[in-house]
Amino acid sequence: MDTTLCPECGALAEVQWRAVMESTDGPVEHARIGCLRRHWFLLPVASLARRRPVDPATGRLRAA
Repeated sequence: MDTTLCPECGALAEVQWRAVMESTDGPVEHARIGCLRRHWFLLPVASLARRRPVDPATGRLRAA
């Protein structure tokens, strides 16, 4: 499972599919993501947030 962060609420989101779409500047890879709070987006892969790793000892996100 490929995951990222929701651009609206910051919750964990799953990348549901990816596709290359044509544009006037050439092909751009896009992804459809859906988060735990049921937001969904279709956006360029380059704009996906990187998920920060979770510290297994505390269960919290590690500092960037």
